Amino acid sequence: MATSQNGYRANDRSLIASYKVPGGKISMRKGDVATVLSYVANRFHSEVEPLKWPGNWGYAERKIRGGSSLSNHASGTAIDLNAPAHYLGARGTFSAGQVRAIRRILNDCGGVIRWGGDYRGRKDEMHFEINAGTAAVARVAKAIRAGKKPGPSGGAVSGGGSSSPTYKTVSGSTPLVKLYHKGEPVKRIQKAVGVKADSYYGPDTVKAVKKWQKANGLAADGIFGKNSWAVLNGGKAKKPKKSSAPNFPLPRGHWYGVESSNPKNHSGYYTKDRAGIKQFQAKLKDRGWSISVDGIFGNGTKKVVGQYQAEKGLRKDYAVGAKTWAAIWEYPIT
Repeated sequence: MATSQNGYRANDRSLIASYKVPGGKISMRKGDVATVLSYVANRFHSEVEPLKWPGNWGYAERKIRGGSSLSNHASGTAIDLNAPAHYLGARGTFSAGQVRAIRRILNDCGGVIRWGGDYRGRKDEMHFEINAGTAAVARVAKAIRAGKKPGPSGGAVSGGGSSSPTYKTVSGSTPLVKLYHKGEPVKRIQKAVGVKADSYYGPDTVKAVKKWQKANGLAADGIFGKNSWAVLNGGKAKKPKKSSAPNFPLPRGHWYGVESSNPKNHSGYYTKDRAGIKQFQAKLKDRGWSISVDGIFGNGTKKVVGQYQAEKGLRKDYAVGAKTWAAIWEYPIT
């Protein structure tokens, strides 16, 4: 049986599938490996630099460049990200801040990922590969699927740190509950919607809540508010009507985002753009997000927008285009 450099079975396409990452798809080994590598790709996109296409690769039946062993790409246990900008053999293609972000991601993966920038010889800074056995990878994957930070030991520990979601504790009989909350009310919700009652309101719970809300005639937004609690506690609630969003202030194809050289991006640098940004920031604040309503699309606003998009099931591009703009006015929290 052919194996790649890290010991995984290689050149077997039945073990491979394509997985969505921001902007496209990458072919990876099915199951736990894909969960971990997709996690790395998503965090790379949001914390290091946006993925650029083409230039992101996964499964490939080949040997290590210049070597005799099968590459870890041949087992679907390696990915290359933004390869043209971080080509094989190059050094220092990332800034010091980007390297720190990469280190946080590696640490949060519990040691099961090795970065090509750490190779002793020829560097490969685009490259991220599985560097542990199936048991260790399974532990990290389980934590990721539960919406928790895997942690430096590869165990299922919650939240913590600016590099990954922090779970906020909620309490009371009928609190507003949304993505990345935890506590006794979450456990009650999980029991009602039929998922593991671990008290953490992660992506799997949000998905189950949306299905439950839809089945009960509620707006399926995944946020557990007064109407959802009323139904859970045996009462009834009418499905709220959608409200009309104000017209998106920017021309078609433009968006609000952090400062860049793209002429279609509006960051609040120009005074005329600040009213629209303030309007969206204020709506986020009304929805319970901690955000400054200052009309400037800085890193703080970018972070909250990304979290909001994840919560709503929107494309997580950390910018406010027409779809994200319209979504926040869709309906009251249920």
